Amino acid sequence: MLEYEDNICFGCGQENEVGLKLKLQFDDDTKTAYGEFAAHELLEGVPNIIHSGIVATLLDETMITVNKYLEIMAITSELTIRYLQPAFISENLYIRGWFVKKSKRVIENRAEIENEMGKIVARAKGKYIEVDELPQPE
Repeated sequence: MLEYEDNICFGCGQENEVGLKLKLQFDDDTKTAYGEFAAHELLEGVPNIIHSGIVATLLDETMITVNKYLEIMAITSELTIRYLQPAFISENLYIRGWFVKKSKRVIENRAEIENEMGKIVARAKGKYIEVDELPQPE
């Protein structure tokens, strides 16, 4: 897996006190990242429902994790999300993301979140631009 200093990443950083601390695993055979997540009340949008931006972050982070395991350093270029139903606070969510294709320096991945009842909460398509090194401010 491609590793770089991401301990304070909002999505996956385990040292970010206000972050999601998402822990994902990877299946090499299917090129799929997967994991579980339950949101606490501080991630609420409307009452009892996870903020849609948090749902977007979970999907994006999962697709980025696919890239890391495939040894591809890339940054998000485009994210399209279809919200199908509410994701509730404290509900166990099951996330998975997978590799679709790579064309030159553009990687396309997909991800989805399923609730405890097995229903799809949200689906995403992501495009990522491969970079030689992570951009830094000047």
